[in-house]
Amino acid sequence: MVMNQYIAALALLLSIMACQKTEKKAPPELLRPTVEQDGKVLILPTKEMASAFKTITASTSNLVAHFEAPAQVAATVLASQENPNQNLVLFNDAELAAHYTQLLQHRINIRTLKVNVSRAKDLAANGAGTGRDVLEAETQLDNEEAAVIEHEARLQMGGFPAELLLKARPHTAWVVCEVPESQLTRVKKGQTCKLTFTAYPNEEFSGVLQAINEIADVQTRMIKLRILVNNAGGKLKAGMFATVRFGLAEGNYLSVPQSAVVTIQGKDYLFVETKPLTYERRSVTTGQQTGNALVIFSGLKAGEQVVTENAMQLKGISFGF
Repeated sequence: MVMNQYIAALALLLSIMACQKTEKKAPPELLRPTVEQDGKVLILPTKEMASAFKTITASTSNLVAHFEAPAQVAATVLASQENPNQNLVLFNDAELAAHYTQLLQHRINIRTLKVNVSRAKDLAANGAGTGRDVLEAETQLDNEEAAVIEHEARLQMGGFPAELLLKARPHTAWVVCEVPESQLTRVKKGQTCKLTFTAYPNEEFSGVLQAINEIADVQTRMIKLRILVNNAGGKLKAGMFATVRFGLAEGNYLSVPQSAVVTIQGKDYLFVETKPLTYERRSVTTGQQTGNALVIFSGLKAGEQVVTENAMQLKGISFGF
């Protein structure tokens, strides 16, 4: 009797175990984003999934970009011990130094020759000289004046007008940098800039953009900028290397971080969270990049929520990649 009960219980247990083995658990439902309007609208299934896509509120602001260019101290100005009326200009470029020295010499010669011309005319008027003497004196004067023009032109091409050099104040330095002609609209005469010199990496100097050269290099299409820097301490020497940085106000624009914008076939897009879990793909027109910010001209309004993190994942869902 007991044996029969044991066999019956064992059979029941085996039957239950067999049923459990044959039962198949249904796989968990795979949650996928819903794609609508040919990928323009994406609806995420859960808040957990949406938490991966951080957003910011689009807003307008006054953007300031920093434009940098390599530079070099082209000349320094020192007070002359011999001639208080004419300061010393020490050039880094030997050719410019030669032109400036010859310019000064020709100006001295011109003053002397003007006196000679006046004397020759007086002598000729009083019968003590001839017209030939006057002509020779005038020819010499003309030659000297022509030489002055040549040296002035050479100095101008190097970024240093003659009048600037002749009236230079002591304890100043001129730093020259070159910028592409395509960037010329981003700088203007009189604006301030910051300079860092290789010799003084932990010190920042201030300068003023004094002039933009009138001539572009034919081969490189670069244009020289001349920057005036205070050198009262005498730290700056001709030939020193530097980096000049201009702070450029771009204006009051709507902008987003560069990470928010994705590009497909030359067109720019971003994703806007229109309501919880719902994202809309927008075609936008972008402008100048200033730092990490990218100007948006169209396709976005201030106050909208823009995805700035993991926008590339939304790009893949939207375009089916």
